[in-house]
Amino acid sequence: MTMTNKPALIALAFLALFMMILPMGGCFYAKQAFSKTSGGNMNSDDSYTYVSTPYEPLTITLYDNRDNEPLWTVDVPIGSKVSLKFLKNKAKEGTTRRPDIMQWVIYDQQRRTARYDNTMAVPAAESRLMRVSLRNGPEFPEEKPEEQIFPNPDHQWLPVEPKQYRSGSANDPSASYSGN
Repeated sequence: MTMTNKPALIALAFLALFMMILPMGGCFYAKQAFSKTSGGNMNSDDSYTYVSTPYEPLTITLYDNRDNEPLWTVDVPIGSKVSLKFLKNKAKEGTTRRPDIMQWVIYDQQRRTARYDNTMAVPAAESRLMRVSLRNGPEFPEEKPEEQIFPNPDHQWLPVEPKQYRSGSANDPSASYSGN
């Protein structure tokens, strides 16, 4: 091997290493982008997710930073999470004081994603403040007893019919197997 091929070989090795590492980073990004994990999706799209646990029960409050007016607040239920997304200049019925839209959804902590089904007009990014606070804990979810279904006492039960075989009834002694 000559010395002129050695730098090309090193460059090829680095290129191969980079091509192996690239898909791994993409998998991490795809997981963050398509599942709403606590904190956010690691992207600058102004969306956030907060998970409330028994030892960290959360209250999320959105303030108008110009006059410290609380615009929206939610006590995130234990075992649930809230996802928020801010859309710039999307308020159709908004005013100049509230040109952006906030979308949010509260859903079970085990689910990976949910559709935003609530919206409200909010101030622009430089005029809003999101505060996350802890409630006194520990706090445990309300236990819902399993609904017990009792049979209807007036129900008329039908007797089970004997199984029918090709050669006749299961109870027919003449239909027994002879072994020939």
